Amino acid sequence: MVLSGFQSVSLTLFGWLGRFLTRDSYEFKMDLVKARIPLLPDGYVAVSAMQVLLTFLGGVALIAVFIGIGVPFLEQQTAADGEPFVVSDTVQWGLGLLLVIILPLLIALVQWLTPGFTVSQRTHDMDRKLPFAGSYVAAMAAANATPSVIFKSLARNEFIYGEISRDAAWIFHSIEFMGRDLVTTLKEAVERSPSERFAEFLQGIVGTLTSGGNLKLYFLNRSEYYAQANRVHVKSVIQQMALFAEAYVVMAVALPIFAMIIAVITFWVSGSGMVLEEIHLYGMVFVMFPLIQVFFCYIFLSLSNEVAVD
Repeated sequence: MVLSGFQSVSLTLFGWLGRFLTRDSYEFKMDLVKARIPLLPDGYVAVSAMQVLLTFLGGVALIAVFIGIGVPFLEQQTAADGEPFVVSDTVQWGLGLLLVIILPLLIALVQWLTPGFTVSQRTHDMDRKLPFAGSYVAAMAAANATPSVIFKSLARNEFIYGEISRDAAWIFHSIEFMGRDLVTTLKEAVERSPSERFAEFLQGIVGTLTSGGNLKLYFLNRSEYYAQANRVHVKSVIQQMALFAEAYVVMAVALPIFAMIIAVITFWVSGSGMVLEEIHLYGMVFVMFPLIQVFFCYIFLSLSNEVAVD
């Protein structure tokens, strides 16, 4: 892959750092491959270092402008009480710490976590859509389509099969345009796949081809297996949603009503018992109850994403 101008400059300036930090980093290299990040480990580290440096320099420039121009301008203004407006040293130091130290460290942290997070996302997408891709492959094989045609057709349906289509596109490109044989390409695809289930599916194709087995029968059996596993998984998710739905009725419907009744009564008679201030009521209504709703929304959204197909 041809590097962009920014990547080339980054590799020129920080290539030494990337090579030093990524020596014998096979696992990191495979994470980049599985995440489909088109950079070698030293190049990725160099680009990350350049981004951190630019963020640091930008923070220094912003804080210099703020202290040199912004602070004098603000101190010329008059506050609401008629006193001169003063920007405290605490504010200046805090802003400088945020822009010069914390923000570059956040950029470095994001760059460090990105490959693993991307691999996790691709794995989840592949595992979720593998049953449907397996059925599609079985249907194509039943029509006597060759493996090359099957992977080509999968690659054309990225909006349906997501990351599986991207790996299928790489397999088809390697076979048709690079002139490589199917078995070698599939073995490499097994190593490149972030999903163990999809890698197992590809490894099964390799085993069937090398042993002279019936590939059509293999696709059919795998399709039935993945469909059955998907039904079990969906049933499990539905049971979990039913359990959380009951908890939602108790905690997010009945509990707020009961709590408000008790709180109002306690507020009225607080002189003879527990003292309940008005701020406590505001805290329950505008903080505690919304947090309960947000919690259950997150739970139901996560569970629904487990069985979503889009």
